[in-house]
Amino acid sequence: MDSIYFQDPLGMLIELASYRFDPPHGHTHADVLMEAHGIRVARGDYAIAEAHLADAIEALVDRSRATLTRGRD
Repeated sequence: MDSIYFQDPLGMLIELASYRFDPPHGHTHADVLMEAHGIRVARGDYAIAEAHLADAIEALVDRSRATLTRGRD
């Protein structure tokens, strides 16, 4: 996520944020972040990184597509 922080004239801190990724069709940003969080925890990493997001998107797409390969649902 890219963020810009600034204070308004009354001193209130405001954040403008933008995700760096688009979720795959049929999924939300929250779906991707939850999957990435699980990957991060499993790997013992401190914070979600781009590699976690990429792996999360790949996992969500793989699980949402039908396959003819045995052993996969």
